[in-house]
Amino acid sequence: MIRINLLPIRATRKRETVMQQLLAFAGVLFMTILACVAWWAWSSKEEEKRQSTITAKRTELAQLDKIIGEVNEFTTKKKELQDKLKVITDLRRGKTGPVRALDDLATEIPKRVWLTEMKEEGGSVTFDGRAIDHEDVSQFMKALQKSKYFDGVVLGFSRASVDAASRAVFYEFQITCTVDYSA
Repeated sequence: MIRINLLPIRATRKRETVMQQLLAFAGVLFMTILACVAWWAWSSKEEEKRQSTITAKRTELAQLDKIIGEVNEFTTKKKELQDKLKVITDLRRGKTGPVRALDDLATEIPKRVWLTEMKEEGGSVTFDGRAIDHEDVSQFMKALQKSKYFDGVVLGFSRASVDAASRAVFYEFQITCTVDYSA
């Protein structure tokens, strides 16, 4: 009988199977390395995009900070100019206001009332004067109350006096009120 040795065929098949398994493992390893390299490249591109976005946002922020600084500077200058305009307006009112108030006072004062003194301090005015009777003092107070320049009219006192030279009786008075020249 002929005897055939099948052992080398099994060994050869075993070697082929091992080679196929090694080749499959190498293929999987190569694919894994290739996937890792692709993932790393994608991550690098994403990081570059994010860095460029951050740089762009920082540049935009710097420009906006510059604009905000300019706006704040313009706001400060605007406020300074408004303050200067207010001072100029107040000076103009202060220049013409007393003249108008005294003109109003001169036109409204009754004929039988004479002012002997007028004092102004801090927006408050005190009138000292003389009148023929109480009715004239009352008319003067009403005229002051009607005026747009004078407010809060208060009679301090009113008393009868006799003039030494003419022996005429007259009434001395003192009236206090506030004055607003800008009216």
